[in-house]
Amino acid sequence: MNFNETKDEMNIMIGDSEDVTFTLEEKIRALTKAWNDSYVVKVVWDNSLTFDSSVYQYAIPTSMTTVKGVYISASNSSSDNPEPIDASLWSVIDGNIHFSPTAGRTIPTGYTLYIKGGKKLDPATDTLDTVGLQEYVIALGGYNTLGMLGYKKANLFLKNDTSMSELITLKRDLKDDVREARAKLLREYEAI
Repeated sequence: MNFNETKDEMNIMIGDSEDVTFTLEEKIRALTKAWNDSYVVKVVWDNSLTFDSSVYQYAIPTSMTTVKGVYISASNSSSDNPEPIDASLWSVIDGNIHFSPTAGRTIPTGYTLYIKGGKKLDPATDTLDTVGLQEYVIALGGYNTLGMLGYKKANLFLKNDTSMSELITLKRDLKDDVREARAKLLREYEAI
């Protein structure tokens, strides 16, 4: 699901396909903010790095924006399902994976490092591939529009059939939906 498709789904969710309550620009802003959320990432793997005990830092592979784990395989082959190395042996500092001086005792020189990470998705070029991620972005985009509606009502003194308490209740309900979708996303992300 690309950005425009998530916008269409959000329009259906908030009941504003005709741009009556929100302008197209406001909806794009709310949805872009949702896409830029730190949970909107794709799980990626990289095996382009080879460990050398004399090198203590490696640049994070360009295929990812965050590192979740570093793995090795006993046979140095991905067919053996690489196992994670202890997190105390490595850390991420300023875009580099830093290994502790004792890492060479666990990781043999010449071994392939299997890096599990996340790639931040770009609304202009990427798609949301999982249902959980799609639901999260749509719910968060809807939640963001309600924040805008509160500002509109407060700043423009809108008079309509909706009371501020109704907006607050609706916003609270959508916030719960976002939290639930985020929790599912977290479980889905950690399971991979």
